[in-house]
Amino acid sequence: MDQTTTIFLEYRNLLFSLAYNMLGRVDVAQDLVQDTFLKWMEVNSSAIRHPKAFLVKILTNKCINYGNSAQASRENYIGVWLPEPLQDTAPDTAMGKIESYHALSIGLMVLLERLNPRERAVFLLKEVFSYDYAELADILEITTDNARQILRRAKEHLGQDSHRFEVDLKVHEKILHNFLRAVTEGTVDDLILLLKEDIILLAEGGSQPLEINGQRLSALGRPIYGKKNVANLVSIVVSKLFRHLPDLQWTIILVNGLPSILSSRGTEPFSLISLDSDGQQISNMYIQTNPAKLRQFKSNN
Repeated sequence: MDQTTTIFLEYRNLLFSLAYNMLGRVDVAQDLVQDTFLKWMEVNSSAIRHPKAFLVKILTNKCINYGNSAQASRENYIGVWLPEPLQDTAPDTAMGKIESYHALSIGLMVLLERLNPRERAVFLLKEVFSYDYAELADILEITTDNARQILRRAKEHLGQDSHRFEVDLKVHEKILHNFLRAVTEGTVDDLILLLKEDIILLAEGGSQPLEINGQRLSALGRPIYGKKNVANLVSIVVSKLFRHLPDLQWTIILVNGLPSILSSRGTEPFSLISLDSDGQQISNMYIQTNPAKLRQFKSNN
């Protein structure tokens, strides 16, 4: 392996992590990292004093360009759009293993959808990857004052939610177990106790509705608000699943740095449930059933 490739591989996980957190798509992140590698191979790397800064600059601007086009096309997306989940040891046939260098939780990635691509880049680079304003200015070819203004606007758009970056894993897993127990063994009232009054449920199913023994379960076209509405919906859907899919298995796996609930039929993934909590109750729920975004969870057993 030559020195140019070795240098790139040193920063590959960082580049993938940045692209993934920017765009919420595993395949697109991989493609843009590969594009960055091809660009790197075209230059005289020995003349570049700071390879990491050079590579991050290329990758960030590719993400911003892609994000601008994705935002426009997403306006026509049917139903709720959620970021593609990333298992912490997801297989990647092109580049060995993906190690989640800084994979944000599903909830935080949904939150970052409030930002335009440039604001998202500045927020991630500054708040997650600890770049300073001079480095941001160089990456985006703006002044340091511009970088400060963009970050301030990003934080204004996020509001108080910009502080949701610390999670107690043990507390989170306990709440997840309680939720799983409530939906599989308990009642609607048991479930309601776990939910905050203003909980929001977001579910993505892709373009095709699920079919269970001839019954069609269409994806939700909009978010569901309030603990009674969410509890009733979850209870109805789960009861249908148990009635028509007795072979459905539930397991807890680590996804985007947090425990999540994966349901499967044999080797085929069926759904992934991720939660946000305040440490005591569930504040947001994200349900992914889009087969295209669950492919990485398919079992080889």
